[in-house]
Amino acid sequence: MHPLIARYLSPEAARETLQKEKDGAPLGPEERLFAQTAADHPEQRATLMGTSGRRHLSSDAEAAVVFLAAYAATRAIAEDPTLSAATARAREALKAEGASDTETDAFLASILMEEAFGYEQEVEMFDSTYVQETLGEVPALAALTREQVDALIIGFERSARDEAERNVRARLARALINGAWDEGPTPINPEHIEALYEAEIEGKPEAEMEAGLRATVDFLQVLAREGLVGPQRLSRLRAQLGDEEA
Repeated sequence: MHPLIARYLSPEAARETLQKEKDGAPLGPEERLFAQTAADHPEQRATLMGTSGRRHLSSDAEAAVVFLAAYAATRAIAEDPTLSAATARAREALKAEGASDTETDAFLASILMEEAFGYEQEVEMFDSTYVQETLGEVPALAALTREQVDALIIGFERSARDEAERNVRARLARALINGAWDEGPTPINPEHIEALYEAEIEGKPEAEMEAGLRATVDFLQVLAREGLVGPQRLSRLRAQLGDEEA
């Protein structure tokens, strides 16, 4: 989890920083980024500050805290020497394909949210190498067309050894793409794999389950060869599927 997200998931810390800004007190680097983010998103700021003194946050206030923390972290990685170049390339690639500033910010924030909450790991850890890899996937994902996706699936189907395997590959590949990329290509994450498993693999006879798992792993490897899934992501997703070779 990015340190800025970890810090500002606490509503008390978030409100304290915004109060310091209001009072004209000097702000540290993280506080400055959070205050700038809140200023650019007055609706979320108002929702958060309106909960001052309350013991329990409403769902709207909780969402505002997470939103502001994640978006502030996107500003932080743009200034991080190890991530700034990859962040800039990802942002440029998204804009080149017509994404607005709002859409681009949301895309980058989702990458940080995945790193923070998508895997079982210590909250104190921030896996900057994984974030850097994910940012590196963005240009290829952003440029991907529907025709290219169809070609990948068709090629995957045709490489099957027999009709039975071809049918399984067609079903699993299309289900994964439809679930993960229904609103456009994004990094394939554990939620996508879990949804695919529950819908297409779980509860089937053992042989069908094994065939489905193998087809999923094989298709992820196809996507990896195209630069659409990075090595670390591929390893994590394969491990999630129980692939012993991950």
